[in-house]
Order: sequence, then C-alpha cells, then structure tokens
Amino acid sequence: MSTLLQEIEAKISGVKTEVSRQNVGIVREASDGVAKIEGLTDAMLNEMLDFGNGVIGIALNLEETEVGAIILGDYLGIREGTEVKTTGKLLSVPVGKGLLGRVVDTLGRPVDGKGPIKETAFYPVEKIAPGIVKRKSVSQPVQTGIMAIDAMITIGRGQRELIIG
Repeated sequence: MSTLLQEIEAKISGVKTEVSRQNVGIVREASDGVAKIEGLTDAMLNEMLDFGNGVIGIALNLEETEVGAIILGDYLGIREGTEVKTTGKLLSVPVGKGLLGRVVDTLGRPVDGKGPIKETAFYPVEKIAPGIVKRKSVSQPVQTGIMAIDAMITIGRGQRELIIG
C-alpha cells in the first residue's frame, strides 16, 4: 500500500502546472487597418497587441467596452471574431548602429533581405523629450541643397525647422 502511495506522490510531484493570466479580446469590427476589439479590459495606451500569425497592432482608442487599434502589418486576414491578446509592452523600436543602411518596417523588423538586425536596445516610440538644458546646442550648419534657402536662412544640425513651398 505504501509503495502505491509513493508512486502516486511521485507522479503528482512530477506534474508541472503553470497558471498564467492573459488579457484576451475578440475583434468586433475590422476594416482598412483599424480594428475595434471587445474584452481587452486591461489594455494600455500604445500597448502592442498580438493578433496572431505575427500581426501586431497598437491600442490607441481606449473606451469602456472596447479598444480601437491600428493594425501594423497584413490586416486582410483579420476578421470579426479573431482573438487578440495584450503583450504588456508599449510600442518600442530597436535602436543602434545596426540599423544604419537597413530598410525596416514600422516595428523595426528588416524588410531588405539582409538578415536579422543585431540590436538589443529598444526605445519607446512615445518618450518625453529631454529638457532644453540637456540638449546639445546647435553649432553645425546643414546644407539643404536649395540655394535660396541656404543663402537666406541658415539651418543648424539638430534644429527643428519647417520649410513649406
């Protein structure tokens, strides 16, 4: 009897159970890269949403009963009833020298066929800009290539300037 009990205890202790909590919603309406999702009660503003099959969206319109999301990627496969999960991550993109000369999509994934990008640092897209005191002063001119602008208005590297016309 005790060997049977020991066998049962051994089998029970060998069973691995994992409990996880996920915030899952259902697409109520989808068209032109925009989806309205019901059931995502804990979604954050600018949170990345997983539509499955590698399609990611961004939660932008948080309402009491639904979430409005922009779909980044192939939205044609997303239909009413598609399951959507929150990721717990705010929209962020890879940064660093590995991106120089590369063509990437909205999420920083390579689309140029040159293989994966070797970057580990990610920065949030929506980030508070550094204060004016912490920024480097504008000290180097930038040539626009338009003689009239370069002759009349000197634009400095790092300066924000809007030229219309």
